[in-house]
Order: sequence, then structure tokens, then C-alpha cells
Amino acid sequence: MRTRLGARHDDTGAGLVLVVGSMMVLTMLALTALASVTASERLARHSQDYQAAAAAAQAGVEEFISRVNREDSYGSTIDCLNPAWRAPTTTANSCGWNAATTVGWAPVVPGETDPAAAWFHYSVDASRKTAEGSILLTVTGRVNGVYRTVETAVGKGGSTDYVYYTDFESADPANIQAYTAAEKASMSAAQRNACGINGHSNALYWWKKNAANQTRSSYGCEEITFIDGDRLDGQVHTNDTIFASIRTSGAPKPSFLEPVTTSDERCRTPGTTNSQWEDRCLRPSTNSLNGLANFNSKPPSYKDPLYLDDTSAEFVNHPGCHYYGSTRVIFRSNGRMTVWNKRVNNNNTAPVSIAAPDGTQRGCGTLDQLDAGADLEIPDDMVLYVGASSAPMRECYKGEIGGPTGRALPLGTYTGAAAGSGGTYQRDVNMEEPTKACSRGNLYAEGIVNGHVTLAAAESVIVTGDLVLADGRTEGSSDLLGLVATNSVEVFHPRMVTVNATRNYVGAPWYWGNPSGESDPSTDWPTRYTDPTTSSYFPSSGVQIAGSIQTLQHSFLVQKHSVGGALGTLYVYGSIAQRWRGIVGQGTNGYTKSYNYDKRLRYASPPYFPRWANAEWSLRYTGETTTPDEVRT
Repeated sequence: MRTRLGARHDDTGAGLVLVVGSMMVLTMLALTALASVTASERLARHSQDYQAAAAAAQAGVEEFISRVNREDSYGSTIDCLNPAWRAPTTTANSCGWNAATTVGWAPVVPGETDPAAAWFHYSVDASRKTAEGSILLTVTGRVNGVYRTVETAVGKGGSTDYVYYTDFESADPANIQAYTAAEKASMSAAQRNACGINGHSNALYWWKKNAANQTRSSYGCEEITFIDGDRLDGQVHTNDTIFASIRTSGAPKPSFLEPVTTSDERCRTPGTTNSQWEDRCLRPSTNSLNGLANFNSKPPSYKDPLYLDDTSAEFVNHPGCHYYGSTRVIFRSNGRMTVWNKRVNNNNTAPVSIAAPDGTQRGCGTLDQLDAGADLEIPDDMVLYVGASSAPMRECYKGEIGGPTGRALPLGTYTGAAAGSGGTYQRDVNMEEPTKACSRGNLYAEGIVNGHVTLAAAESVIVTGDLVLADGRTEGSSDLLGLVATNSVEVFHPRMVTVNATRNYVGAPWYWGNPSGESDPSTDWPTRYTDPTTSSYFPSSGVQIAGSIQTLQHSFLVQKHSVGGALGTLYVYGSIAQRWRGIVGQGTNGYTKSYNYDKRLRYASPPYFPRWANAEWSLRYTGETTTPDEVRT
């Protein structure tokens, strides 16, 4: 009995050990699973908070935009009552904030008090608001101790949103090459209204019917077309209807590389194929060569009209250099420029230098210096403005607008006694237009631009040669140029004639241009300058304008576009906006168009460049950045 019991005693508790061991393993597995679940919950919570913090930052951007749209001046000065703006500072301000001021936060949900909820804080840099129409806004979102920060540019839309914009696609009624005085006089009142002779407010869009149930197509207005060889690389908008065609069967269609928008109601339903887009978004074809364009697989669409406000009067007050009477400028790659503004043009009126809001002021030259050609620093982040002078109305002659030795503009060269007193002289017939009188506010410009500057004229800006950027045509370029004219921006194309004492033409006219194969284009007109991007003339034949062009009442055009033969390519790198469509060529004369968008214009614009009349503030650029240590509280 004892033996059997003793034997049984050797196995006693073995099951218990197995049970206890199993329980320990199961407990460890449960604890591991619990730890994993807890970690997953933490990770999920952090991920949720991380996404929510980004959403809170975006909410701060939208909240600021709503404020500036309610009050256009918002952001220019600190809003002491806005907690999202409060921050420590070492700069004295009207709010009394100092280095000990705590960072302020505003809740995404109004009335929220839970510190773990969604909040936002922003800092505002409005130093570029007036000059470039943009505000730099840095916004941090905070949720449950997690921070995300975005850096944004908030701005108003403008013509620089598009590589090409027009209000009307017909010719400028003020263009004497499109409408002669005799033609205007012979027009009926209805025709004058439809074509804009009586002002743009009376003019008809191609798609719009008047009280007589007629569109502009019924009135024989001068219409302009995109043709084979034309290439537009950037978004396009017109309040009118585009006319596009080819000159010969089989020629390549005009090419639009980015989306096109029009205010023609037919384009609300553009269809799905290129042929449908042509049918519904271009002018209806009248023959097999019309109504043709290559939209490059990007469907056109309808967009409400956008309007340019005539703000030309405001340039009188913008910072920079203000000259009176016809003025010429040649830019140099070292950030300087030579300016001619002769006494015969300015009537002994000295230029005016207007300081920027931060007090920066540029030298604009003395009357003696400007007679000979003043060597000046470019008015960086400012404007170079030309207004009319009190000098008598008279035509300009060679040397009276100025230029380096041998490169004075060919406005007229005396070969005998003064006009009207015997002898003959040569002159550019463009200068016979009343708007080109020496006392009018015309600005003649060319060269290599190093800086940020807008050229503005009370009359016209005349491009006498390439305008290229010193840093080249890249998104990394620091140079930016604007050209704003109350009248027109014109490409210089002299048509020379010999005139006798009674002002009658003697002999056949002749032209200056840059024909293909020109051995030295730098000695012809327009003057050529080496493009820093290619280290050569670009385009090889033609002219380059690297800048944003805006004409507030009229057009971007080529002088005497219908004569003088083929001039090559008119290459624009930037943007074009005009009230009326400008003419740059006709038949085999003039230029082929190559318009290319400068992508930097999405978030920046030349100094004091005009904006849309009906624009609202919106997000122009955004990107995430590191949250500053001082914001983490």
C-alpha cells in the first residue's frame, strides 16, 4: 500500500504545472495582444490627430481669406482682436505685443474651449500686398498636441493667370491700320456701336445679340484670327469667341497647349472630341479652312466674363520714377538702365521720384543727365512711369527721343532744311500718328532686365528691341517685368518714307525688320539682345518680350503689321491681356505668334500690376513647412 501510494506521489501536481504554464503563456499572449492594440490605438490616434492638424491649418487659411474678402484692406495692419494673429514680437506694434506675449490660437469650431480640439494660429506678411497683390500667410494647425504648418500665398486673380486674355477678339477700333478715318465716317450708327467705335461699353461680343437680334457678325467689323503656326502654351481666356483658321489646306492648326475658356454660351456643353470643341467653342466655320484649332486633348469650357478695370490713373501715385513726355530706356544686365527724357519732350519738367512705403527712393536723373542719357539704377519693386508733358504738340525726329551713338530711333532724319522750309527728310510714318507726338506719354524700351519693375505709360509702351531677363526664362529667375499701357503696347516696326518740303512722300517706302538670315540682327530694328537662357538670339528670327503685357483700353500690336514681309516669331514669355485683339501680322507680313506662360505668375506678379475688376482673394500657392519652435506651446 505504501509502495503504491509512494509511486503515485511521484506524479502528483504534474497536471497543475501544465495548467499553470499554459495560463502563463496565454497571459503573455494576451498582454502582448493588449500592448499591440494599445500601440495601434496610439498610432491611429496620432494619425488621426496628424490629419486633423493639417485640416485645422487649412481652416485657418480659409478663415483669413474670408476676412480679406469682406474687407479688402484686411491684413495690411495687425488685427489686435484676432487671437489667431497674436504672437510674441520684438517689434513695437499698436497691439502692445512684446517678447513675453503668448502665442494666440483660434478654434476651428467657434466657441470651442477644449485645448485638445482643433485650433489654428497664423502669421501675416503683407509687405507685397500693394506691389504684387499677394499676402504671405503661414498657418499652424493644432490638434491634441500635434502640429502641422503650411506656408501659403493668398492673392487676387488677374490677367497674369493667363498666357492670353482678351475682352474682344475683334480689332481695336482705335487702330488706324484696322479702321481708317474714312471707314469710320462711312459706318452706320449700329455698325459703329457693334464694332466698338463708340466705346467698348457699346460693343458686341461675337456671341451676343443686340436689340435688333443681330450679333457682331452682321456688321462687318475687322475680325482677327489665330492661324497655322500660332502656338499658345498656357491657359487662355476670352470674353468673346475665338476665330481660328489655317491659310492653306493641310496646314497645321493653331495650337492651344493648355485649357481654353470662353464666355460663349455654346461652350457650356463642349462635347468630347476635338471636332466637337471646334464646332461649339470656336466661331462657326464658313469654309473648310475656318473654325480649326488643336486643343491638344484638353477640352475648352465656358467661364463667366472677366473684366479689366482701367486703373491707369493710379500709376501717377505708385512708387518709382515718373517722367514727362516721350522717354526711352535701355536696360543692362548689371541692374542698371540708361534713360533719355529730353527737354524738348518734357518742357523742362524734372522727373519725380516717389518713395516706396518702406521709405526706399530711387534716383531718376537730372534734366542735364536725361538729355545725354542718365545712367541709373533700376527702380526695383517699383514702376517706371511716363505721363504727358506740357510741351507743344509736335512730331519727333531722330535724336529727340535719344539713344546710344548710331542707335537713335529712326523717327526722322533731316537731309535738308527743316520740314516745310525746303529740302527733304526721311521719317517713320508711325510717328505721324497724333498719339506719337513728343509731348505724349510714350515709353520706348529694350534691353536685358535685372530686377522687378513695371513699365507704365499714359499713352503707349513701344518695344524697340528684345526685352529679356538677366536670369533667363526659368522658374528660378529672380527677374520680373511688367508692361502696362493705357493705350497700346506696340512692337516697333518703322515704315520709312522720304518727305519733301510740302510734306508729300517722295519715292517708295522701305522697312526695317529682322528677316531670316540677317547677318547681324543687333544692328536692325527691333534691336536683338542675347537671351541668357540660350546664349543666342531667341527666337533666331523675330523678337522676344519676357514680361507680362496689359493694355487697359486698347491692344498689344505690331506697327505696320501688313507690310514689310515676314518678320519671324513674336515670342512672349509671360502673359498678355488686352481690351481689343491686337494685330501682329497679315498674310505673309508680320510675325507668327508664340505665347508662353511664365509659371511664376501663378503666385507673383510684376510690381503694382492691375488686377481683375471683379476678382476675389484666393489661395494661389501652398506648401507644408516645419512648425516653428515658438509656436509649439
